[in-house]
Amino acid sequence: MMTKKIILSLWMIGLSVLSMSAADDILIADFEGKDYAGWKIEGKAFGDTPAIANVRPANKVKGHIGKGLVNTYLGGDAAVGKLTSPPFKIERDRINFLIGAGSHKDQTCINLVVDQKCVRTAVGPAKKDQAGNEIMDWCSWDVKEFKGRQAILEIVDNHSGGWGHINIDHIVQSDTEKKASYPNFARMTDPERGYESLVPKYTFSSTLAEQEKELADNPLLVRFAESRKTLLQDPHYPRYHFCSPENRLNDPNGLCFWQGRWHLFYQGYPPEDPRQHWGHAVSDDLIHWRDLPYAIYPNPEHACFSGSTLVEDNRVIAMYHGTHVGSMVALSDDPLLLNWEKVTGKAVIPYAKSGEPELPYNIFDPCIWKEGEYYYALTAGGGRGKRVRAEFLHRSKNLANWEYLHEFLENDYFGLIGDDGACPYFWPIGDKHILLHFSHMSGGKYMLGDYDTKRQKFVVTDAGDFNHGPVGPGGVHAPSACPDGKGGVISIFNINPAKSTPGYNQLMSLPMRLSLQGGGSVKHLRIEPAGDIAALRGEHQRIENIKLPANQEIVLDEISGNTVEMLVEIEHMNAMMIELNVLRSPGAEEFTRIIFQHNRGYRSLSTLTIDNTRSSTFFNASSRVPETAQFYMNSKENLQLRIFIDRSVVEVFINNRQYAALRVYPRREDSLGVSLRSQGGDALLSAVNAWQMRSIYE
Repeated sequence: MMTKKIILSLWMIGLSVLSMSAADDILIADFEGKDYAGWKIEGKAFGDTPAIANVRPANKVKGHIGKGLVNTYLGGDAAVGKLTSPPFKIERDRINFLIGAGSHKDQTCINLVVDQKCVRTAVGPAKKDQAGNEIMDWCSWDVKEFKGRQAILEIVDNHSGGWGHINIDHIVQSDTEKKASYPNFARMTDPERGYESLVPKYTFSSTLAEQEKELADNPLLVRFAESRKTLLQDPHYPRYHFCSPENRLNDPNGLCFWQGRWHLFYQGYPPEDPRQHWGHAVSDDLIHWRDLPYAIYPNPEHACFSGSTLVEDNRVIAMYHGTHVGSMVALSDDPLLLNWEKVTGKAVIPYAKSGEPELPYNIFDPCIWKEGEYYYALTAGGGRGKRVRAEFLHRSKNLANWEYLHEFLENDYFGLIGDDGACPYFWPIGDKHILLHFSHMSGGKYMLGDYDTKRQKFVVTDAGDFNHGPVGPGGVHAPSACPDGKGGVISIFNINPAKSTPGYNQLMSLPMRLSLQGGGSVKHLRIEPAGDIAALRGEHQRIENIKLPANQEIVLDEISGNTVEMLVEIEHMNAMMIELNVLRSPGAEEFTRIIFQHNRGYRSLSTLTIDNTRSSTFFNASSRVPETAQFYMNSKENLQLRIFIDRSVVEVFINNRQYAALRVYPRREDSLGVSLRSQGGDALLSAVNAWQMRSIYE
């Protein structure tokens, strides 16, 4: 009998231990209720109730548990606020929680406060998957040292710009660490690391021969090569337009010519630390690009945003926007621009500190040039709260100390309300000056005018666009540029995606040469492809003198392909419209329209339209309002098109006077054909030359 009692007692103790183990985690909040259950709400960012995943707000979220969560994207990024928990006792070794969005230190974060002191903090990682879902994953704080003490949690959204929201879910006390499934996800939010990059960084020698030897087995380049090999299996990955060798890219930056080579930098997002680093590629001919390791890494800035370079006799100066800190300057003088050193190690045009007066200028995407003893820099980013474009001028003698002068633009009557003048590049072009820039509302743009060096003002006389509608989906984005040494400017743009594609998103335009044409005081921008494009040409087809009868589609059986250059000349004669279809399937289930209309624009200008509304039968390929570019063309002049088709992009240069491009994603393997149609009257296809284009990676 005694034995049975002992066994029963042991069984009860074991059951009790199992029960304690099963109840080990202590839920602080899962946000599944109808309200925030005692959490204090400040501001408007959090609303009155928890968010409902993928319903309210509508930004797509991945990795949450259940339906409820904290998601401060209510109405967008503008709203700010704070959510504070009721006090609780720390009873376990760790606090685990799901986190996403954010990225702004001290502004989009979750804090643990003990005795009125912030003892732990985590910043949102600003990470999306290839489908555009904002990823939430685990972060785990070690809190053993605070066990037995009272604490509160603060969820903070105090940022109203990009990624100015925070996602939090399922906060739990536990003795077990929850580890993120995405590499280094939690480490990215470790405040003790500051903004140090997680990407391997290498220092290279100072001679070309030594650098080439070191690059031969560089681990990053080995990684890039393997990644690009995989990406090239994607039918929409470009073959002769540059694209990042891994993960996403954004703006091109710092295009320059140094010691006989062209260098292209760009905003790259390394997979282990997807904050913007300056990616890097080099070319001998502006067409064949070779990957180099990441050039400029974040720290002290959170991320390396856009900027430009200035080439001097003995060095290259990069000036760019360092998020959270201000304008940064970095220097390099080695043969392949592999090693960079940041001037002063901090922002040279910093943001105002807390408690200081508001700055009279914005800090964003600087460009740099030099006149006499002074370096000059524009900082971009709109009109100080006004919905107008503005640029702000600074100068310096030593690159470290900068003096603000004034706003730079005068007589700018050409922008749209809401254009913000980002990514500026200012340089002489012929006997004028050009200011290339980007609007987050309407895409890549330029202004022409006169530079009054006495007053340090840019007097704007003309302007134009490189895309002709919204910046996305699939539109031309931001420019990077440099002088060509012959009175012109070489520029390159990134072009946005219009469909989710695994492993990459945007791509670069072909480089283009910008120069002035026209006589007297009326001069216009000449736009033409740059670089050794002929080196890519393979098999050639030519047809000529094909009559285009009114209102009949003529299929060109001799010409087809999705990696093609075409030179097309058409006598438009009496036609009201000429339609050229590319990437056309045999039954016209898919095709991309290029439409010409003579004297159908404003002020008797002609128009060229690219229409991708029937380019794809994919359900997730986004179309857009057709791009319609205007240009001058006299009645006796033939239409001359230079068309570049590269898997998922169509670029058109029009009579060397205008440019238009869009992303397209044909689904069918037989969407390769070309056809023409003359509407309302006859026309003549004078000639078509077409070349199948080789890959720049062969």
